Amino acid sequence: MRLTWQHRGDDLHVHIGGGTDHIGVVALAGRQGDGQTRVEVLRVPPHKEDRLALIAAETLHAAIGVNVCVTAGIHLDNITSAEIAEVTENVKAGIERLADMLLRKPDGRSRLD
Repeated sequence: MRLTWQHRGDDLHVHIGGGTDHIGVVALAGRQGDGQTRVEVLRVPPHKEDRLALIAAETLHAAIGVNVCVTAGIHLDNITSAEIAEVTENVKAGIERLADMLLRKPDGRSRLD
C-alpha cells in the first residue's frame, strides 16, 4: 500500500494506491460557509474503496482543518476477506501517521509506503 500527498495551496490531495494503481473513488472533505464539515464521495462502479477514502478525508480534515481531496485505487487480484481487512487496517494506520506527520511538519515527505 502507498499513500502519496501534495499540498495544493492550503488544501491537501492524498492518493491511496496499491497493486495496480488507478483512481476508482474520490472523497472531498471541507468546511461549508456555515462552518459545518461536509464530506462527499464519488465512486466509479464496481470500485469499493469508497469507505477508505471517506475515512481518510474525514480524518485528515479533522486533524489539520483544510480541504482534503482523497483519491483511491487499489487492485489486488484474488484478494481474500482477510487480506481486505489487513489492507483496511494498514490504510487507516497510514492515514493516522500522515495526519500526525502533517501536524508536526506540514511540508515534509510526500510518500508513505
